Amino acid sequence: MRKTALAASGFALVIALSGCGSDGDNGGALGGNSGGDASSNFFSDPQQLAAAASEKTTEAKSSKFSMDMNMAGMQMTATGEASYEGADTKMSMNMDAMGQTIEMRLVDKAIYMKMPGMEAQTGGKQWAKLPTDGNDPMSKQLGSSMEQSDPTKMLDFIKDAGEITNSEQTNLEGQEVTHYTIDLDFKKIAGEMGTTSDIPQEQLDQLPEKLPMELWLNSDQLPVQVVMDMGKIMESAGAGGQEAKMTMKYTDWGTDVNVEAPPADQVGEMPVG
Repeated sequence: MRKTALAASGFALVIALSGCGSDGDNGGALGGNSGGDASSNFFSDPQQLAAAASEKTTEAKSSKFSMDMNMAGMQMTATGEASYEGADTKMSMNMDAMGQTIEMRLVDKAIYMKMPGMEAQTGGKQWAKLPTDGNDPMSKQLGSSMEQSDPTKMLDFIKDAGEITNSEQTNLEGQEVTHYTIDLDFKKIAGEMGTTSDIPQEQLDQLPEKLPMELWLNSDQLPVQVVMDMGKIMESAGAGGQEAKMTMKYTDWGTDVNVEAPPADQVGEMPVG
């Protein structure tokens, strides 16, 4: 069942870095609940919720973010900032995964990665460069993950495969927010993303149908926190008893983001194959 656990972990990571591939289509009219007062506007339709938040996210264009994920025994934290501009999205991120520090940048349609021991693979250079459109497995995986940096991708999941089960006004770290509890159709989303393509059907049949998700929107209908609990999915994959939760936070919407490629003399090509 290890493949199932890894697929669940990969799915969570994609959402955590959740696409710069967004075309700006908000998926429908906003309806009567599109106002900005978190105290009086609650969405019951997932498409209207996604449309309202996507519109505001697209207008803001940029944010800072942080991530905390414990999945299948893998502890990962990250902080970063991103400017969501479709194919020209820029992002920088510092990640700590299992005690290893990794710095990544997405700029000019290329991924730059810096981590301990990188020089041994890049001819003594500190940074490795990978094209986001490469055909090798590493380029595809990193490109897909980095391209999910736009939270509108996460909102697309809600629009296409979400069911709102509860909503409430509450306070989160000093600001008034609307808290939504949502069930996502896990099999539908994971299948569309291809994260379960190599898992036997009998194992897929054991996966839970619903993936619990919580979303907090501020008074401007902008995402400020997302929590996903994949405990039941990991349990079905034979990894029960381990925490399987991801928390993503967004701050400083509309912030100036300046992401540049590393100096050329510090960059080498990552050998792939």
